[in-house]
Amino acid sequence: MKKTFETVGVLLLALAIAMLLKSNVFAIPQVRMNSMEDTLVQGERVLELKFVYAFTEPKRGDVIVLDQENESQGFVSDYLNEVKDTINAIRGEATRKLLIKRVIGVPGDEIVIDSGKVYINGQLLKEAYVKGETYADGMEFPIKVPEGKVFVMGDNREVSLDSRQLGFIDYKQIEGKAVAKIWPLDKIKIIKK
Repeated sequence: MKKTFETVGVLLLALAIAMLLKSNVFAIPQVRMNSMEDTLVQGERVLELKFVYAFTEPKRGDVIVLDQENESQGFVSDYLNEVKDTINAIRGEATRKLLIKRVIGVPGDEIVIDSGKVYINGQLLKEAYVKGETYADGMEFPIKVPEGKVFVMGDNREVSLDSRQLGFIDYKQIEGKAVAKIWPLDKIKIIKK
């Protein structure tokens, strides 16, 4: 009986540590849509570093993982959300709506989308990663990115759900930075700006 309790205790401790790491250090989310093609393709997995933005602010060109609906309420909240997501995944239920997008504008940037191109502070943004044309999708430009927020878009611009529909993304919605493709193994690659 004692050995059973010890085994269960060790398993629970290991699970708690795994949830702690997954909620605050790193994660391996799956790309669920085609809005980041050709940079990231549906079904691939990325290495997400969650602690990066505790030390620095997002930069233009960063590929981020964000929560479409919720803002972080701190360490305990992030941990509890991770536990809920894990339980829901085991049950086969939906988890939080996470999106993977590229930061296009940071606080203070003036953004204009015109004739299929993006201009930041009057300069054409060089975007070798873009697939398709960039449309305003009903937004009126120019817009200025407020403090504590970013403007994001998918690389596959014609099919992306992003700031053009969702508006500015608050820093508290950003889960972490996607730094590398890690699955499938033959596609391992650092994600470039």
